[in-house]
Amino acid sequence: MYICYVMYDNLIDEKRELRLSVVCSLLLTALPWVVHILNALFTLRLNRYGLRPLEPEGLAGIFTMPFLHSDWGHLISNTPALALLIFGLFLFYNRGAWRMLFYLYLISGLFTWFMGRESTHIGASGLVYALAAFHFLSGVIKKVPRQRAFALLVAFLYGGFIWAFFPTLYSGTSISWEGHLSGLLTGIILAVYFRKDGPEPPVYPFLEEDDDENTVEDC
Repeated sequence: MYICYVMYDNLIDEKRELRLSVVCSLLLTALPWVVHILNALFTLRLNRYGLRPLEPEGLAGIFTMPFLHSDWGHLISNTPALALLIFGLFLFYNRGAWRMLFYLYLISGLFTWFMGRESTHIGASGLVYALAAFHFLSGVIKKVPRQRAFALLVAFLYGGFIWAFFPTLYSGTSISWEGHLSGLLTGIILAVYFRKDGPEPPVYPFLEEDDDENTVEDC
């Protein structure tokens, strides 16, 4: 009976966590859409407030850059990855996801500000790359089956991201490879830093009991 109660209680908690993860993901992913729609409707020219590297006034772009996109195609291309990766962050880290998301957001922006070319950088790609690298390396480091499965999903869906770190492939384009590289470095650093956070590896009590029964003590 006790085992059934624990399993039911865990199932309820998992459903609640799943719902919360979906809601947080949808709300956060909707913000760039709200900004882009308002920008298009009222011709606000908000993209001028993007990140400008090595300029003191461009530091504000660290916070505005992920909300700004050059066109609808740019926004649409970032949306599915952003939604899935934010969902995974809240699913595995619950309330701690807010802190991690803030660090991923801030540090990837700072790296871009330091290493970016002289231009105005916009788009959520840097944050997407930071989240993808964070999820993948966290899955490799930790021994949590569902987290490793999610890491494999990220690798399968976004393994082609690796090509985005080569500046020669984007010469003459407006694509910010610096933002991509900044996101990658940030995700790696924070996956190592937060390696002890989040879900713990599963414990199998029945296996432990069997091991105890088969152990012979020296008297």
